[in-house]
Amino acid sequence: MNQEMNQIIQKEFNECKEIGDGILDLKILNDYSWQVVIKGPKLGPYEKGQFFIHVLFPKEYPKIPPKFRVLNKIYHMNINQQGCIALNTLKKEWSENIGVKKMLLEILSLFQKPNPQNPLNLKLAQQYQENCSEYYEKAQQWTQQYATFIDIKID
Repeated sequence: MNQEMNQIIQKEFNECKEIGDGILDLKILNDYSWQVVIKGPKLGPYEKGQFFIHVLFPKEYPKIPPKFRVLNKIYHMNINQQGCIALNTLKKEWSENIGVKKMLLEILSLFQKPNPQNPLNLKLAQQYQENCSEYYEKAQQWTQQYATFIDIKID
């Protein structure tokens, strides 16, 4: 990793520590990856859950966005089975000025309110629109079952 990229990532790490509410833990795993633990927001199906997110920085960062992956199994229309997250700012709307802090805040907002306009799982988006209480009930069950880990290893 070159020194300039290292400085950028360290600056972003310090900015992410300022988020506070919603972030339970933030640690650097190596030069190119972090582990973030977010807590599910209150009064929703992800409440009391601890969600582990792996952040992987490409060598071309910040020209290319980092990859975010939820490591827990999760019932969420905007997160697929591999943990990939549907956010336009991670794809076509990315710019070098966005930064990891903004991305984490957007991920936290997806936990508060899923976005049926940009789903990765069409079946869950349909369920959310047709029977929101059933969607929330299932999401809450999965949160209780899969989001109470103390630690998760990254493969």
